[in-house]
Amino acid sequence: MRIERLVNKRDYAVSEIEEKLRQDGYGTSAREQAIARALDANILNDQRYASVFIRTKISSGWGAMRIERELRRRGIELKSVDGWPEEFFDDDQDEESRAYDLARTRRIAAKNGFEKLVRFLCSKGYSLSTSMRVARRVMDECDSE
Repeated sequence: MRIERLVNKRDYAVSEIEEKLRQDGYGTSAREQAIARALDANILNDQRYASVFIRTKISSGWGAMRIERELRRRGIELKSVDGWPEEFFDDDQDEESRAYDLARTRRIAAKNGFEKLVRFLCSKGYSLSTSMRVARRVMDECDSE
């Protein structure tokens, strides 16, 4: 079964599998039947996929906005994910602290350092206001060193 071969490499969201089967030329009814069997056998599980995806992306420094956008693109709404966001983010650290920790790992460019840092943080899914506050803090720290 095509789905099993795909899932043996990595987990997929149901919408991703549906798209892969469509691209492979499977008809609508064949796709629906194969996906239904995979769901019944728990080979496909959007909750499991979302949980692993979220934890992986948080450890990579992604913010909540980007995680939500990427999961939505994969057909998963975060409001349907059990425990979002309480169970995924460390209670001791707010979003600004996570953004700050990530920003401190970046080399600050001599030219347009502030702007580049803001763009970097925004690309990771942090809000513009958070990104600007964190970038200003990092730049101020660099200036005082």
